[in-house]
Amino acid sequence: MNSASIVLAVHVIVFAAWFGTDIATFTISRRVVDPSAPPPIRLAMAKLMVSIEVIARLCLPAMLGTGLFVARARGWVDWPGALRWIALGVAACWIGLVWTIHRSGDQGVGSRLARVDLGFRSVVCAGIWLLGVVSLAAGRPMADRWLAGKVVLFAIVMTCGIVIRFALRPFGLAFGGIVASGSTPEREAAVQRSIRRAQPFVGVIWACLLGAALLGVAKP
Repeated sequence: MNSASIVLAVHVIVFAAWFGTDIATFTISRRVVDPSAPPPIRLAMAKLMVSIEVIARLCLPAMLGTGLFVARARGWVDWPGALRWIALGVAACWIGLVWTIHRSGDQGVGSRLARVDLGFRSVVCAGIWLLGVVSLAAGRPMADRWLAGKVVLFAIVMTCGIVIRFALRPFGLAFGGIVASGSTPEREAAVQRSIRRAQPFVGVIWACLLGAALLGVAKP
């Protein structure tokens, strides 16, 4: 088994982990926002949700890095051979950044690194949009439309992830107030609004992940 086959296997495993942990996170979130549950139970569920959700966050750079590696190794793109190893290296560093943010929390170093991650993620997202759309329109730099389609779907996934991050910002303050001082109609309403704003984008992410997987399976 060569390096391309190994990385492709990792790519498929990462996809399964991403989709599975996203579904688990969504399921647990329903318990977190349930106003009838005691705050200590909701807090425990929230901690479990964050512990599972970080896996999905780690999967995004892993999917991107392994996907670029396989695309170059299989000859689907005519780029310098060193790019595949650079892609894996950048993905590894990005995974380390996401894990450090998770371990550091929302304050201090974690907060600053989260802003770095958001900025880097936004730049990468813009680049992927450009790559996918130009390839679909002009047939370059990726001639295969199925691959360009996968790239566009991945760009949509990244965009939704960024939007969800902003949509959920009121959630932390409102939920922290519930845990610290108890439930109020205003706090519960803020929690519910945040989740409702994020849910449609979660559905788009799932649809795009499945669509990208189908494109990969059905490629010529």
